[in-house]
Amino acid sequence: MVASGRVAYLTRRAPDYGVHTGPVSVDMAKVRKRKRDIVDSFRNGSQSRIEKTANLELIFGDASFSGSKTVSVRLQDGGYRTLSARYIFINAGTRASRPKLDGLDNVPFLDNASVMELDAVPDHLLILGGGYIGLEFGQLFRRLGSRVTIVQSARQLLTREDPDIAEEVAHILQQDGVDVMLSSNATHVEQSGPNIRLQVLSEHASTTLDGSHLLVATGRAPNSDTLNLAAAGVQTSDRGFIQVNDRLETTAEGVYALGDIKGGPAFTHISYDDFRIIRSNLIEKKTA
Repeated sequence: MVASGRVAYLTRRAPDYGVHTGPVSVDMAKVRKRKRDIVDSFRNGSQSRIEKTANLELIFGDASFSGSKTVSVRLQDGGYRTLSARYIFINAGTRASRPKLDGLDNVPFLDNASVMELDAVPDHLLILGGGYIGLEFGQLFRRLGSRVTIVQSARQLLTREDPDIAEEVAHILQQDGVDVMLSSNATHVEQSGPNIRLQVLSEHASTTLDGSHLLVATGRAPNSDTLNLAAAGVQTSDRGFIQVNDRLETTAEGVYALGDIKGGPAFTHISYDDFRIIRSNLIEKKTA
């Protein structure tokens, strides 16, 4: 989708380089189909390789602990299975968190998954959150043709980055035509006809924003609340992230956690790199 946005962006800028192409329109349904086809190809290829690997079984279902080294799985095709092992590795990821915003339960809103399933380019996309998810989708839909407003409660975008980096990112987005509101807190949201009306309180004034769509990108919540971790003796932080040491061991012997379910940066390559830690501290140690 980012590639499609870049093509639209460059096409609109073509006259700046002496190239005239005419009006630009975006077929969002085709953009979505291309995205789905690429994802399906990647996923199906990975699944096929797993299923062809000797001594490796792939099970689809919802799993939770039923004991210290026992997992119960509610299978997608019906029925249950109980599995036991000496070592168990948890890599259940996170989901979009929902902020405590007055009126949010009564309006349709998007998250990082549903925003990619739109069949039309939003007229005006309101975004709550100035982290990497909000910024990536903000620039994407601006380049696809949406008006975009980002509401960030902190004094800068990308709060984990150095201020000069965040300032430059904000400058780039504003050059693209994205409206960025810093030190601003959403206080109420409601449906107003076909639109969504968002009340925003900034340092010196209250503002009402009217948008066609609302994307909530205010953080991630770990998928640990469905795993019955107490049955295995696995402890979590106050926010539900699994506690691990530098070897990715949890508080339960033989149980490890990988990826963003243990907190920290929520990037796919973090999960990949966690395998390196497991390999170094468990697999290679056992075979040395």
